[in-house]
Amino acid sequence: MSRVWRLGHRNVQGMAWDKAGIMYASEFGQDTWDELNRIEPGRDYGWPVVEGIAHRAGFVDPIEQWPTDDSSPSGIAVGADGAVYMAALRGESLWRVPFDSRGEAGTPQRLLQQRYGRLRTVMTAPDGRLWLITSNTFRGAPRPGDDRILALRLPVQE
Repeated sequence: MSRVWRLGHRNVQGMAWDKAGIMYASEFGQDTWDELNRIEPGRDYGWPVVEGIAHRAGFVDPIEQWPTDDSSPSGIAVGADGAVYMAALRGESLWRVPFDSRGEAGTPQRLLQQRYGRLRTVMTAPDGRLWLITSNTFRGAPRPGDDRILALRLPVQE
């Protein structure tokens, strides 16, 4: 039996599971693409051969990809609505990736863009809200309001 459960990841930043037990992972790319992946045992996600969607035999393409300027994904959560929410550091946004009844990903929605700065992580609270943690004091002296814990109701309002 192989001790390798999955391979081909560069820098996983967040993992979350939906109600059906499907695992999702957010991943920093190197120079071009950041990724959201649906994780399955025994699969190869391509690193260091491919980055992002490559349609290359033997490798699993990500569900979604973003230019590194728009994302730098961090923590993720599956919301009460079944969508995957991904915090973005460099992109200073909360990305929402909806899924239909067949489990197919819909068009990602960029939420809260530059409203709170760098978003470090997101998680689903017991009451269904989303909790977000900002990460704006990564260098230098902290300023008032730099880092916070935010509680948001779904749907997130722009």
